Amino acid sequence: MSADFPHPSSMFPSPISETIQGLKRRLVLTIAVPTAWLSFTLLYVGFWAPGFTLFQSIIVVLVSLVLLIGTIAGIWVSFGFQQARRWIDW
Repeated sequence: MSADFPHPSSMFPSPISETIQGLKRRLVLTIAVPTAWLSFTLLYVGFWAPGFTLFQSIIVVLVSLVLLIGTIAGIWVSFGFQQARRWIDW
């Protein structure tokens, strides 16, 4: 008879488990995005842009670094807003 009724935890997911899932996703992205960035910029500057001067190569890396920081900041700011919304609603 107990097989007919779902477990209460499956009906109402806990806010902590949702927070942990969001945190895991953001941690993975925080590790994966810089790794992909480093790989791409090194390959680009090393092989696909051989005509660039040293100054131009440094500018490419710095501009892409600014974009990387903006991307990671956006990932974590969205998480912060979600957490703030939970505290306000509480």
